[in-house]
Amino acid sequence: MKRIFLLFLFLSILALPVFSQEFTVDDAPDALSPSHSETPGLKNCLKCHTPDLEIDATKCLSCHQEIALRIEQQRGYHKEFTEGCSDCHTEHEGAETKLIDMDPEDFDHEETGAELKGIHAEIKDCRACHRADNTIPRKKSQSFLFTRSGYQACHAAPHPGRQDQCLACHTQRNWRVDTWIKRAKR
Repeated sequence: MKRIFLLFLFLSILALPVFSQEFTVDDAPDALSPSHSETPGLKNCLKCHTPDLEIDATKCLSCHQEIALRIEQQRGYHKEFTEGCSDCHTEHEGAETKLIDMDPEDFDHEETGAELKGIHAEIKDCRACHRADNTIPRKKSQSFLFTRSGYQACHAAPHPGRQDQCLACHTQRNWRVDTWIKRAKR
């Protein structure tokens, strides 16, 4: 039993330098994107990676709490993604890497829970609606997550208390209200 313990102790001492090693820029496959361009080092690597250098989605979601909340609430684009962040958001591909690199022509906005209809379907530039003043603030990148939900995300509320009932009177083709005209003609 004593021999097994000594063997274990000896192997543990041999392995210690490997686990306590500080990683450097040379150890990374390539530079991080601007969003995650912190100084390389073991502590920073372990913010995203497990000790065996796998990606841990729970670590991603601990920083990206707004995404975690949407997953918990089962809403938005990420509502069904609880793991596999790096499948779409790949890092270590250089300083010019875009972590959100989508083609508006191929993006199905309906997957976000907000289908674009009428005049909204004609908008081709995502940033026309997803502006810095109405999305989650980011220091080094653009977010597409609104700070307010529903119509309030883009439109000022002219009718206090009825902000989520716009389609009761308006259409997505235009904001003209002719419901009362139709009722008056009856």
